[in-house]
Amino acid sequence: MHLPVPVRLRFASSAVILAALLGGCATHAPAPAPTPEPHRAEQPADTGLPPAAARALSQRYPYMRAVGHSAGHLQVDDADDLAVVLAPQGQSSDAIVAVLVTGAGGEYRVATASKPIAPGCDTCTTTVDIARKLLSVHVMRPSDPEFERVTWQFGYTDDALRLVNVTAAQPAGDDPIAHGYAVSTNLVTGTKLDTLDPTQADASRRRELKSSVPLRRAIAFDAFDFTPQSLAPELRRQPPSAFEPQEGLPAAAALLLRKAFPGATVQAHSAGPLRPDGPRDLVVVLDPPGGGDTDSTLALLLAQPDGSLKLGVTSGPVTRGCRGCDVQVLIAHHALVVQVTSVDGAGTHIVGWQFVAAPKDKSGALRLVGVRTVLASRSGADSHRYVNTANLVTGDKLDVVEDVVRGRRKRAEHAGKVAVRPPIPLAGFAFDASKLDAETRHDFTP
Repeated sequence: MHLPVPVRLRFASSAVILAALLGGCATHAPAPAPTPEPHRAEQPADTGLPPAAARALSQRYPYMRAVGHSAGHLQVDDADDLAVVLAPQGQSSDAIVAVLVTGAGGEYRVATASKPIAPGCDTCTTTVDIARKLLSVHVMRPSDPEFERVTWQFGYTDDALRLVNVTAAQPAGDDPIAHGYAVSTNLVTGTKLDTLDPTQADASRRRELKSSVPLRRAIAFDAFDFTPQSLAPELRRQPPSAFEPQEGLPAAAALLLRKAFPGATVQAHSAGPLRPDGPRDLVVVLDPPGGGDTDSTLALLLAQPDGSLKLGVTSGPVTRGCRGCDVQVLIAHHALVVQVTSVDGAGTHIVGWQFVAAPKDKSGALRLVGVRTVLASRSGADSHRYVNTANLVTGDKLDVVEDVVRGRRKRAEHAGKVAVRPPIPLAGFAFDASKLDAETRHDFTP
């Protein structure tokens, strides 16, 4: 279906104290040595720092060690600057970045330092580089379901090191449904560029979407929280349908809709071939006249050989029991995808429906072939995601639960079967997931 997505254990000091107390009691047998708790190997120390820089850091941060650095011209061309990644002794996470400048006699001093980067994320790694008078802080977040790679760039303005750009990316990996996604936002101009890369199931070209975000007050390097959530508007992802060409409705289509649905407004639409070897058809999401409590519906307009359009089937209610939901439609690969998104106290709910025509049916009679439900929620840096996909043609069902807790990703899946139903046509179809309880039930507990 093409539907729209080690915690480090330290040696416990109490265990060490208890072992010492037991070992000092002559009237009892010696206690067995405590078994060390496992912890992930820390990153090797950076031994390439200039001695003067190492001295300055050891005086300022005696309990931290350097794990990486980059040198270059950050503020002016005639002074060498140094950015150093520091991690607590015995750890690789909770790193900070210190910026050092040279003084008289070649000595270094710490000019500024960041807050902890990706705190609590034991699987995250931080690197830095200085180039073109910009300090880039790169963070790999393998457990983050939104973006695995984030780069924050800082430059000097008014003698202060400030955030000027952010870039984040999420590769598609081996998921045949998910798209690779990247976003880059310039915090000086407000320009934003979203990029949707092809997937295994979609060999279409790379697509870009340009937009803008409101400008913020300047964010100083030492005051910035290094989390994607701290720049929500700048890193907000667009739905796949937003990358489709936003063509206006053909005049013939607008006229046909006005006659068939007087007073209704078009909320969304998509064009593309639905029938085998057929021309570009059109699907439209219609809101009732004047809004109100009446549900949105879908109308299908079928392209004719002479270039005209003919009104096809109309669905049942799309948003029943889901007021204010966002409805997106997309025609791609001879399939119609309808996605409904809502948000409540439990999180974000997404239901995707996929319809196709029978292989030899040129009439455009679409039937439901797949349904996909998603529940996504986040609490601080932790997240929960439950994805359920069901194929109504084969009866195959796949439940996937993915949790991220303290930087660790836990993923589990369960493949099952449901009874195959008789064909369900788009005509009159009510988009109610509860009517397909077996196919959409979230009952998998890892």
